[in-house]
Amino acid sequence: MFRPAMAASALALCLPASGLAQTVDELVARNVAARGGAQAWRAVSSLRLTGQIDVGRGKLVPYVLEQKKPGKMRLEIDVAGQTAIQCYDGREGWKVAPYRGVKTPQPLSREELREAAGPADLYGPLFDYASRGHTVELQGREMVEGRDTYKLKVTLPAGAVRWVYLDAASALEVKVEAVRRQGTRGRRVQTYYHDWRPVEGLLIPHRYETRAEGSKESHRLTVETARVNPALDDSRFAMKVAAPAGAGSGR
Repeated sequence: MFRPAMAASALALCLPASGLAQTVDELVARNVAARGGAQAWRAVSSLRLTGQIDVGRGKLVPYVLEQKKPGKMRLEIDVAGQTAIQCYDGREGWKVAPYRGVKTPQPLSREELREAAGPADLYGPLFDYASRGHTVELQGREMVEGRDTYKLKVTLPAGAVRWVYLDAASALEVKVEAVRRQGTRGRRVQTYYHDWRPVEGLLIPHRYETRAEGSKESHRLTVETARVNPALDDSRFAMKVAAPAGAGSGR
């Protein structure tokens, strides 16, 4: 006979892990597994994303984002037929912004360098966090846009902080929050993750929405194509290079 005690045990086995207390390491392991697994992500040396980015007032323009470990990033945005570029090689960075009159590569400011480190991270702040010098603290659970989430505080080696909100059911990122510095002032910026899709064994969000504290406007970025491990020469991230995407990018 299926006794009540047995029914309770069976029900407990069927409940998702989100119904139980979670440690930091358990949550991170669930997140990595949900995104494709540690083995798959350790095999990633580069990523190339293309799509549309909102540059304000709902205007969408094409972009290309290239990332390569360790900590390299190249972002190109096509605005009215002119290509703006921002690059970071893990230590230094540069930019070209022809629509602002910056037509030759110029070094990034201190604030721009700080911001560039985020997009340069292939894996996100949770993956292999201890070996990368990150500390992670579980700060409880919060509702985010109607979804139950675990709130994790991630402190990076240089002292910058990210708050990562993981869906209690799927363990995928719902929101990542950071403080964007402008001189001596800072304001919180939230990025929401949507439309997760499989790409070559990985799970990658295909829509991001960013909202800044004190602003009523949000900015959207969509991913139309994603390539895993494209050939990206290191020279593409060096300041002397300002060629459009595709030159030596292995497309």
